[in-house]
Formats: sequence, structure tokens, C-alpha cells
Amino acid sequence: MSDPNRMPPKPDAPEWLTRRSFLLLLAAALIVAFPKVVLGLHTFVYRDFAAYCYPLNVFSRDAFLSGQLPLWNPYSECGLPHLAQLGQWYPPVLLALFLPMPWSINFLMLAHLVWGGAGMYWLVKRWGAGSFAAGFAGIAYVFNGLSLSCLTYAIYIAALSWIPWIVGCTLEAWKTGGRWLVAAAIAAAFQILAGLPELTMLTWMLLGALWINALVIGECRGWLSLKRTVLIALLAAGLTLFQTLPFLDLVMHSQRNQGSDTGAWSMPGWGLANLIVPLFHCYRAPQGPWFQPGQDLFSSYYLGAGVLALGVAGAWLARARFTAAILGMTVFCWVMAMGSHSFVYSWVKHVFPVMGFARYPIKFVLLTAFLVPLLAAQGVQYIETRANRRTNLRPVCILATMLLLMLALVWVAREHPFPGDQWHLTAANAFWRAILMLVLAGGVLCLRRLQSHAARIAVQLVVLAVLPLDALTHSPDIAPTLPSAVLAPGLWQASGRPPPPKLGEGRVMISPDAEQRFLYSRVPNLETDLTAKRLAEWYNFNLLDRVPKVNGAIPLHSAYFELIEERLYYAPGSRFGHGLLDFLSVAWFSAPDNPAQWLARTNFLPVITAGQKPLFADDKKTLSAITADDFAPREVVYLPETERSRVTVTNHTLCTLTNARFSLNQVEVDAHAAARSLVVLSQSYYHLWRAFVDGRPVPLLRANLAFQAIEVPAGMHHVKFIYRDPYLEIGAVISVLSLSLCGLIRSKAKPR
Repeated sequence: MSDPNRMPPKPDAPEWLTRRSFLLLLAAALIVAFPKVVLGLHTFVYRDFAAYCYPLNVFSRDAFLSGQLPLWNPYSECGLPHLAQLGQWYPPVLLALFLPMPWSINFLMLAHLVWGGAGMYWLVKRWGAGSFAAGFAGIAYVFNGLSLSCLTYAIYIAALSWIPWIVGCTLEAWKTGGRWLVAAAIAAAFQILAGLPELTMLTWMLLGALWINALVIGECRGWLSLKRTVLIALLAAGLTLFQTLPFLDLVMHSQRNQGSDTGAWSMPGWGLANLIVPLFHCYRAPQGPWFQPGQDLFSSYYLGAGVLALGVAGAWLARARFTAAILGMTVFCWVMAMGSHSFVYSWVKHVFPVMGFARYPIKFVLLTAFLVPLLAAQGVQYIETRANRRTNLRPVCILATMLLLMLALVWVAREHPFPGDQWHLTAANAFWRAILMLVLAGGVLCLRRLQSHAARIAVQLVVLAVLPLDALTHSPDIAPTLPSAVLAPGLWQASGRPPPPKLGEGRVMISPDAEQRFLYSRVPNLETDLTAKRLAEWYNFNLLDRVPKVNGAIPLHSAYFELIEERLYYAPGSRFGHGLLDFLSVAWFSAPDNPAQWLARTNFLPVITAGQKPLFADDKKTLSAITADDFAPREVVYLPETERSRVTVTNHTLCTLTNARFSLNQVEVDAHAAARSLVVLSQSYYHLWRAFVDGRPVPLLRANLAFQAIEVPAGMHHVKFIYRDPYLEIGAVISVLSLSLCGLIRSKAKPR
């Protein structure tokens, strides 16, 4: 944004929007927007916040408070790695776990919005703009459809908040190195730990574009800046290796791979229309928020019609030093977000297959929440300091063009409606977007003519107030909240039902019909819908009540267990017998006609059993056998053909198990075997589990496709299964060394 021809502010008009006043203004706007959330009376509840993110936070808190490191989560998916999942080591969340919840998690999200806004203000100021342009960009970064949509995804807010700090610190590091290298590495590390790799990738792509731009215009020295960039990346990778090393190992052994991307949840071909008419061809979900057909990740990616108009003006008129890179990345993100609707996405995915890990192309729009306010700040700065009567005609032309586009889109919505369209609401909403756009842009355009300092401040305040007003009204119910009591733990126990099974005693299993019913719930009252889902222990709600469950909602789990879960819940016309339910220790099964009602089962097996006869088969035959009506898990256990030569047990044996003890990362039992026997554990197989008999390691076998088994000799023996993650230990050592290196670089750097 720096421009040698930029006119300086008038000496008799000091800048009032200092960093402190900006932060106070931004915090006040968030408090006004979400007063009950700030006070802890209400909590965000929609989509992933309540059903996915928050229960995992509760599980982590309970584990830490009990003195255990939650490496393994035995309550979901019949067991799966927990701390290896991205986002579980994010430092601010770890601190929030020990404060009153859910208030602390809600407050943390709002605090990240303030942090992101502060970073944007700081970045724009460092790029040479005035305080009003910086404040405009900061508030626009916080109050837009994307940022507000991300209030249902806590990690998205955290990852977004670090972008301006990463960009600003890296650009300074290119020029001066020293302490800026450490600051950039730490900011990048925090974003990685937040747990959104798609946005991390986009942030580094942006840095690459800015670096090329800087080389072209002579802003940095090529080889030196490249070495510093590599050092920042290596330091950030080293600082986070205690998280990323276990995660990468988990990815390699999980159901996710480069083919995971199905192109689902892409921006529609007409999706750019929603940037100026946010409800165009959208439908209203039963609980209130609006979505595009076929794109249910973000309820909005509207950045503000006025912000977009000023962004176009900034790209067209200001032509600041990084305009080309920012504009290029903006267009790239919008095109890539269209997924298969754009040939570019398919081509890029073909060239870079690793993109298949990012399942939803719409995530590319996340970076535009940062880029467009930057362009808008350029437009604001240009109009405020350099525009004249002739150049002011260009922003007016942009506004006129956008008004015509709005009118045309409203006409299309009326003449060619989609199912679920509500044309009158779309038209009314577009009308108010147009009014607010004119107020915002008109206020910026008239600033240059105002001579009175008080009048300038008043107009600037109006312009800044339009930003949250536009964001909060463009898509009704974009971030629903409910009283915090809806997420109180122990709902099963408080419901009056018999106690649920404890860890190791059994599990509950939501029926396939109930799973589908809740997945596509049509209950209009959000609180009623949430309460029913909690009573049914749907998704991750079982973690709030400490109820072990057969399935769950975790991004990465065993690839073998995925085959069973697919057969149980998602395969068309699939069937499974009672034998599999008995083996899975299903003590309670939800009623198909009433998902919140639980039916007790009495014939289920303990989680750990022994004495079965081994049968050998490939995975396909094993899956068919264990889901068949005649599967008898008390009598037989299926092992892979590759284990035939290692297993010496040939028949059913007598083996008694006593003193079974279960904890998060360990299972112990005493076995009394009349002959060499198999001990079978209906816990998901994962390669980091180790088995010991009387303290001596024994091979861990994969049983019944996705579970665990070992051989024990005849006689009395103490059997122990232990989960240990050596990748966490190795990564932690490297991370400590990287942190020490950061401290050394900072101490040796010359102060500036």
C-alpha cells in the first residue's frame, strides 16, 4: 500500500483511530453482537461447534484433570487416536480447558476474532496506510459472512486469526531477519497447531505469490529472502513436529488418502453471485441459517458488497506494491472453490494429487476473507488521500455496475427460481445490501471533502458501523446460540434411564435409521433438535456423558474400522446380524422409530474375551462373515490369511479372564488358559498398540477385520495392552530443540 505519491494526512486532522481505540471499538462491536455469549449465558451450538468440537474439548479436559494424557479415545469409533488429531495441541485451547466451559471456548473464538482484526490493522499500517484504512480492513476482516460462518468451526476462526501476523512478520523478516524470523515462525506454528491444513497451505501459497511480487518490484533480495523464508518454514515445522509427526502417521494408517476428495461442497457455478446478493438461489435450513444447494459447509462467504466495491476500486486505482499478488490469489481462490465446476480445480488436483486430502473445495474461499479487505483498504486509502473529482468517477462507476448486477440477479431469482428459493426475502435482502453499500462507499467518497475534523470522525464511525451491521443482517441466524445449559454434561444420567455402560463394560450404538434421521434433521426448533441429538448420544455427544459408543464423528480413524462403519451405516441395503452387535459389546441400541429412546440388550459380550477358534480369511470375506446372521463371536474369531503361519491356536479353548481394567491408554486383564488360547479385544486395531504377556512383548493380531487379539500360553498370565506414540516423543524432542533455536536467534538478533 505504500506509495511515494501518497498525500499525507492533513496536519490539523490527527488520526484518532489508534491501535488502542481500534481494539476497543472492535471488542465493543463483538460484545454488542454477542452479549449473552460474552457473559457466558449462551453458547454457539450450530453444526460442528456443539456436536463435534466442544465434546472433544470436554474429553481432553476430563482426561487431563484425571491425570491422564489422552493419547487414545476409547469412547468413540470403538477407540481411535485422539492427540494425533490436528487441533488437539493448540495452546490457547489447552488453556481454555481449565476455565469454565463452554464460556471459555466461546470467549476464545471471539478473542481470536479480535486478534485477527488487530493483526490486520497492524499489517495495513505497516504497509503505509492511514489508521482509518487499517481500521476499516480490520473490522471488515472480522465482520463478514465467512468469519461469522466459522463461529460453528472453532479451529477455522483460530487459523484465520493468524494470517495477517504470518504475512506481516514474514515480510519484515525478508528485509531485516533477526527477531522477525522468530515471530514469523511462531505465528506460522500457531496456525499449524490450530488444525486447518488447507488454510495453512493457502497462507504459504500467498506468501509465495507475495515473494514473487516483491522480487519483481525490487522489495526484497531474492536469495537472502528465500533463505529466510525456508528458515521460517523449518522453524515452524520443528516447533509443531510434536503434533504433525503423529498426525502424519495417523493419516498414513487412516481412511483418508489422496482420493478422499469427492468434489463435494463446491461453490456452484453461479456462486460468485452470492458475493453481492447473499441469498441468491439459497435455501433456508430448518433451524434458520441459509445455505447454497449442494454446499453446506459455509452458510455464507459474503464479504460485504461495499467492501467488495472498494476492493475493486483498490485493485483498479491504487495499484500498490502487492496488489497484483493479492488480486491474483483472490481470483485463484474463487475459481478453485468451484471445484469440478471449474476445469482449473481438476487440472491443479491432477498436477498436485496431495490436494485430495482437502475434501471440500469451498474451503478455498477462506483466504478471500483476508485478501478482499486488504484490497478494500487500498481503495479506502486511495480515495481518502489521492482521489480527485476525475478519479472519483471510477468508484461511482463500480457502484453503478454493482447495483445493476444486484438488480439483474434479483430478476433472475424471480424468473428462474430454484427449489427452496424465497424470492421476496432475496429481493428485500438485496435491497438492504444495496443501501448499506451506498452508505459505506458514499461515506468514504465524501471524506476527502470534509474540512471539519469532528465531521470526518463522525462519517468514519458511520462507515465502520456499517461493516458489522451488514455482516450481521445479510444472512439471518448465521451464528445461532442457545442457553449454555444445553451443553451441560451428564444428560444420560439426568434423564432417569439406567446407568450407561462404563468404559470396558459395553457400548451404546445408535441405529442406522437414527443416524440418518439426525444427519438430515428437519426439526425447526434448534433447542429441541439439539436436546434430541444429545439424548440419542449422536455424533460426539456421548463424550459429554462419558458413554462408550460404537461410532462417532472423528476426521481420522482406522481404515479397517471404516469398512465396518460403512457397512453398518452407509452401504445401501446393508444388513448385519446380532452376532456383530454382541461382539461390539452393544449394551444399548437406539429404537429405529424413536432415536432418543434406548433399548437394552442382554446378550452382548464383554469388551475383552478369550478362547475363540481362529478362522483365516481375507478382509472382504471377513467383512461378509462378521456381518452375517450366523456369526458366533463367542466361538470363532477371524484373522488375516497372513497370520496363519504365526498363530498356533487351532481350536476353541477354555480360557477365563478376570480383573479386567480399562483406562484411556491401557487395558489389563488376568488370563487363566487351559491351553494356548486367543484373547480378543473389541477395540479398534491400530499399529501403535503394544501387547505384553507377563511383561514380555507378543505380536498384536488384527482380529475380525478391525480389532485386536493376541495369543497367550497355557496357565495364569497377566495380559497388558498399552498405547504409546513414539512419534509424539520424537516430535516433542525436536520441537524443544526448535524452540531453543528460536530463543538463540532472538537473543543474538540486533534490536531495531
